[in-house]
Amino acid sequence: MLSPAKINLGLEIPYKRPDGFHEIRSVFLRLNWGDDIRIEPIDPGRFELVSENEIILEKRRLYDEVSEKGDLSKNILFKTFNKIRAHYRELPGVRIYLTKKIPPAAGLGGGSTNAASLLSFYFGLSPEFHSDNLLRLAAEIGADVPFFLSEGNALVSGKGEVMREIEVHSGQGILALTPQVLSTAEMYAGLKKPLQADPPSKKWISLGEDIEFSLKEGNWSALRGKLVNDFEPLAFQKFPELGKLKESLLANGASYSSLTGSGSCIYGLVQGLEIREELLAKMQTEFPDLTFVSFNY
Repeated sequence: MLSPAKINLGLEIPYKRPDGFHEIRSVFLRLNWGDDIRIEPIDPGRFELVSENEIILEKRRLYDEVSEKGDLSKNILFKTFNKIRAHYRELPGVRIYLTKKIPPAAGLGGGSTNAASLLSFYFGLSPEFHSDNLLRLAAEIGADVPFFLSEGNALVSGKGEVMREIEVHSGQGILALTPQVLSTAEMYAGLKKPLQADPPSKKWISLGEDIEFSLKEGNWSALRGKLVNDFEPLAFQKFPELGKLKESLLANGASYSSLTGSGSCIYGLVQGLEIREELLAKMQTEFPDLTFVSFNY
């Protein structure tokens, strides 16, 4: 079963909230690329993880450190299992076979999507585990987890748990799996957003009609300058090569390009399969040491 990655179309951070989290606004797109996961029930109370690490070499150790080869107590799947078991002790244990492809510190939701896969497994297993409990547990585990329990694409606000499904034209793109590591905590701290208790205006948590129309029609070039990622200046200052990568994606045929999340991966959206293949070939020639992934959404 696919445990899909996501990308962000824009990521605005207006302020820091009194609860310590930052308010966000972003459009989350679900990709047809990600990790492969298979879950089977075993004796109650037991948790087993069997991993195959296919992450790019530069970031492979980051996953190994929290897999069954390292400190499993730091693994989000293990944390999710324990949180579920604290409420539903009668449920069986799990053996999870995970082929890990989504790099950590990438802005792709790699941990959150795995947690959502495990929650969905238990949701299908027990009638007692109803949808309200599912969403509550998901929000407790991580801000991005509720999104991966849904089927579509979404306008996301709050700390990531407030979602409105949004119509986005199907499309294609390529994703650069970059070796740079950007700490989420350091990136948010670098924004230096003021503390604010007031909720955002209704205007801020919605999208303009022109942006919604462009998303619906698949006019990605119209999104340039309108959907922006607030983390790009910080990321590009720390790693100028990421800024050059974005510039190259646009110069070689991408209609829209952006950093995703607060991580280091850069993607480009295109207007058709032929353009995607041409863009992929050009980027592989220009950046032979990078790994690129083609995706649909």
